[in-house]
Order: sequence, then structure tokens, then C-alpha cells
Amino acid sequence: MNQQELIAQAWALTEAIEQAAADNDWLGAAQLTNTRSPLLKALQGDQPDDSMITIRSIQTSIAMIMDMAALAEMTLMNRYRNSIERACAASRYQRAAQF
Repeated sequence: MNQQELIAQAWALTEAIEQAAADNDWLGAAQLTNTRSPLLKALQGDQPDDSMITIRSIQTSIAMIMDMAALAEMTLMNRYRNSIERACAASRYQRAAQF
């Protein structure tokens, strides 16, 4: 696969990762990222300007998705914490109600 094909495939996977992230399919996004990583590692440093535009778009997308993932993680952690607190409160109620 030549460099232009690598970049085109990496971009297609980037778009698929963006869609998976938008759908909150983080497992799918991670799997696609694992597929894309070797393509990005195979890129050579000296690229024409049009390829660099696509590579920069991929970099921008990676940063955006990292922000989305961090927010999703925080949201899930907050929901988990709230669920645990509710479960503890229900347990305390049950213990108090037994007396």
C-alpha cells in the first residue's frame, strides 16, 4: 500500500471512529482505532501538502475524540457514583426499617 492509500484508509477509519464516538460506541471506536494505528505508524515523514492537510485533519479528529471520551468517562463515573450512593442509601433504609 502506498502512502496516499495509507492516508486515505486512515481517514476513512477516522470518519468511522468519529461516527462510533458520536453514537457512544466506545468499544467500536477503540477497535477501529486499533485498526488505524498501524496505518498511522506506517506513514513517512515527508508528505505532500495535500496529504498533510488530511493528516492534520486526522490529528484534529483524534484530539476532538479524546475530549469526547474524557467527557463520556466522567459522565459514566458520575452515574456510577450516584448509583452506588443510592444503593447504599437503600441498604441503610432497609437496616433502619428492621428495627
